[in-house]
Amino acid sequence: MKKICATLIAVLSLGLVVSLLGTSCSAVSPSALTVGSWSLSNRDFTTQITAFADVYGRANGSASDLHGPDGSSWATSFTSAFLNDQLSLQLAQIDAAQRGIEITDADRAAAQKVLEQNFTSSQGGSFFGELDPGYQKSLIDGLAAQNALVSVLQTEGTSDEALRRLYDASGDKYKGEQVCASHILIFAGSSQGQSTPTEAEYAQSLARITQIQSQLKGTTNFADLAKANSDDSGSGANGGDLGCNPRGAFVPEFDDAAWSQPIGVVGQPVRTKYGYHLILVRVRGELTFDAVKDDLAASLKSNLRGLLEAELASVASSVSVGVDGRYGQFVAATGTITAPAGASSPSTVARSVTDLAGSIHG
Repeated sequence: MKKICATLIAVLSLGLVVSLLGTSCSAVSPSALTVGSWSLSNRDFTTQITAFADVYGRANGSASDLHGPDGSSWATSFTSAFLNDQLSLQLAQIDAAQRGIEITDADRAAAQKVLEQNFTSSQGGSFFGELDPGYQKSLIDGLAAQNALVSVLQTEGTSDEALRRLYDASGDKYKGEQVCASHILIFAGSSQGQSTPTEAEYAQSLARITQIQSQLKGTTNFADLAKANSDDSGSGANGGDLGCNPRGAFVPEFDDAAWSQPIGVVGQPVRTKYGYHLILVRVRGELTFDAVKDDLAASLKSNLRGLLEAELASVASSVSVGVDGRYGQFVAATGTITAPAGASSPSTVARSVTDLAGSIHG
């Protein structure tokens, strides 16, 4: 299977998605992006993305899914995501410098090795060296800084101060009544909820979830069991964590259990159209900082990406960020760049370069 494949172009650990120049009526700036004293000119922006699009097209057979609906311009949803990741690269380097963290040649060599490996096609050749040299340098320096930061953040990132920054950077995420839950899912059959499983398939799912339930030691090994066994690969990789959600966010049977079963206890298996779930409700109700602080800390320990995002959002609030309005809009509350109003969408379902810098996991 190709390394360069699947839903959006996630080139960096924070999810780089790429595009070319989209069409929007926002103000035009001489620079596509400025972060503090660093600037990416529109010319360099075009050069870097053009080279990336060429690599992407040759690796995947086509770059048509990078276009907007008209088939000729490039989707602004891609340009904004590309710039958002460029922003994260620069913020990581700024933060490392402010903290006095030395980025060594060995750090950069390790980052480059990861990038070269992750830009490898199914035929075995690496496309990394065919990217624009300036973009290669940004990737190497940024990833090296991110990796160095994560090593530090693992130690200090769950302090009250760091957790408060994460909470404050979450916007409306914790507004109103919410339930924070984790689960382990065993599918019934292979339809994954697209059609009704047979009773025999449900019985097989129940037998397997019951066997997993027997291995629980209170809740202490729930995350490990989720990582090892859950058929929900998205949450399973994070120990079954589904985040915090308002009432009605889940299918009815799951939602009923999440809003009624005791907090801090793994409930009995719950049957839904997907199969059977073991559900652990961690927090429920009005999610003040004090209510979710412990949950945030636990989640961050298994989510290095979230830890880094919170740190970079804090750094973004202290530096000057400028974005060409044709490509994206900087949202100060979250420290990220989003697609401009009226952004074009891809003409097809976009494929991705999955976790090309993926040295940050969790």
